[in-house]
Amino acid sequence: MDTRKGRENRENQNTEAMKDVTPQSHSTYDQLKAMLRSRDRSKKIIGTLLFGLPIIVVFVFFGLPSDHGGMSGGSSAARVNRAFISFADFSQEEQRIQKMQEYYAQMFGQPITFDPERQKAMRRQAVESLVQLELLSQATEHENILVSDKEILSFIQDMNEFKKDGQFQPSYYFQLLEANRLSPTTFESKIKKQVQTQRTRQLFESTSRPSQLEVDKLNELSRQQWNIQFVKLDREEQGKKVAVSDAEITEHLAKDEFKKRVNSYFEANRSKYDAPEKVSAQVIIANFTPGNPASEKKAMDKIMDVQTKAATEDFGQLAAKYSDDVGTKNKKGELGYFARGEKEMALENAAFSLEVGKVSAPVKGFTSYQLVKLTDRKAATKAELATVDKKIAAELLGKDKFEILQTQLAESLKSGQVDAVNAALKNMGLSWDETGFFSLDAAQIPKLMEKELKMAALELTPKSTLSKQLVTVRNLHYVLHLKDTKTVELDKNKNESKSMTQQASNQLQDDWIQQFRSTSNVQINPMVLE
Repeated sequence: MDTRKGRENRENQNTEAMKDVTPQSHSTYDQLKAMLRSRDRSKKIIGTLLFGLPIIVVFVFFGLPSDHGGMSGGSSAARVNRAFISFADFSQEEQRIQKMQEYYAQMFGQPITFDPERQKAMRRQAVESLVQLELLSQATEHENILVSDKEILSFIQDMNEFKKDGQFQPSYYFQLLEANRLSPTTFESKIKKQVQTQRTRQLFESTSRPSQLEVDKLNELSRQQWNIQFVKLDREEQGKKVAVSDAEITEHLAKDEFKKRVNSYFEANRSKYDAPEKVSAQVIIANFTPGNPASEKKAMDKIMDVQTKAATEDFGQLAAKYSDDVGTKNKKGELGYFARGEKEMALENAAFSLEVGKVSAPVKGFTSYQLVKLTDRKAATKAELATVDKKIAAELLGKDKFEILQTQLAESLKSGQVDAVNAALKNMGLSWDETGFFSLDAAQIPKLMEKELKMAALELTPKSTLSKQLVTVRNLHYVLHLKDTKTVELDKNKNESKSMTQQASNQLQDDWIQQFRSTSNVQINPMVLE
């Protein structure tokens, strides 16, 4: 079946969906949202049509197959079937995501703090991004969507980074790779994945072009903007903040059944209360621009010079004078105490391998050379139940109280009364957050990125502004409230057809990768999520 026939089927499906939505029985919002949900359903049908294509068509699109070397790795951040994702790639991806978040926060004038919860989410996003890329690469080869060596070479030759005077320079190419400690094989493997991504996206986009009916209705959606209030309920985290008195703790610990519960929790979560090995260190940092050999050499020369001085001079004074890192420079290089997994890997490995009072050799990070001096070390200690039983009791009682309050909140939602919900939230010590205004045609809702939350949000209306029940995503619960709506003028410069094609193709690709993942062996090193 060709792509034209697939588009006709999809147009017919959306036409039928619109027939079911009449102005007499539904509001304009309901009509538009029904079309949007229908469009989501149609994507799954297109996916079936797409992979019904004969393999010969795939070869016509993408050329003949080429040899593919496997990846290998020792200590890895993740494994996807027989391929390994290195900690170096994981760290680079984590840094890329952090810089992207900083950029958008600055662009929108919003403050951003990298607290432990955000750091953990960022690490999860980084490793998932790399896993998805590897799954995509393997899935394309599984479907015989292959990339030739000639295509990879052509892609590299078109990269401005490797050109001088407008021409690709092989010697400059190898020089830059060597400066970044990349072998041609490793780099070309990464490029191969990029080309595969482009090729599959082109194939998905060829089956995702919208009908005029879809474009017209999406134009209506783009004019409708909503601002949604939401509250996130996290029993594990927010339960810790519920007030529990000393008298309550003493009373419950006197009960055998509750003591057994505390003991069971301690045994199941012993590592949570153990104190890991920690070190205290000072650091001197010389920054360089990645991919710039001259900048890297200048930083290396600087750190070597400081290393010589450190043999006879005070390390803290040298940090205050020479370090490029403002945060530690003003504290004489002091990092304080930290455990494994809390600092950049290169710095961390150096610190934990040193004896107290010793200075490391120059350590290369992703954007700097560093000298590290170990100032103290605290051995790991095992917790005893007697020292943490009251803490555990308070945590368990707090979670119990939170669950009771959460049940009361769920009952308030059934009433549909905003005042009752506000009162329940106040009892829990919680307050509303807001998405800000967004168009109903947005691929994602700001701050509510999960698909389940988007679908729940589309169930709201100006007459029924509260979610009827708690919206559950994994182990978290959400309350949604449509705070405000407005209609804006259509952006004449916005290409809705292109936007719809991109959204539909992205969804198709995501569904395809998830299908391949369900039959794959994906293992993520727990260390990267801690």
